[in-house]
Amino acid sequence: MRIRWVAWAAMMALHFLAIAFLPKDLAPALAGSIYLPLMPLRALGLPVLSTAPSGGWAGPSVLGWVAVVLVWGLIWWGVAALLSRFTRPRRVPHAA
Repeated sequence: MRIRWVAWAAMMALHFLAIAFLPKDLAPALAGSIYLPLMPLRALGLPVLSTAPSGGWAGPSVLGWVAVVLVWGLIWWGVAALLSRFTRPRRVPHAA
């Protein structure tokens, strides 16, 4: 279980650092990682985008950022669960 938490925290930190320091080569993918989870929520009428445009795009609101963190937290938790499943020591069944 510990490896799952460590892997999840590492992936969340790397995702946050990539967004915070936005490398130009990854800018479209990182923008998509923010806006794609918000589009279905916006279509449902939730105010996930702010009203003030920033550079032509409305930035996420506080609710939007919470939604992005929750969505990616769940995605990375699933990836971490898979990684921990494959790195778990195998139990050998005992012959009776």
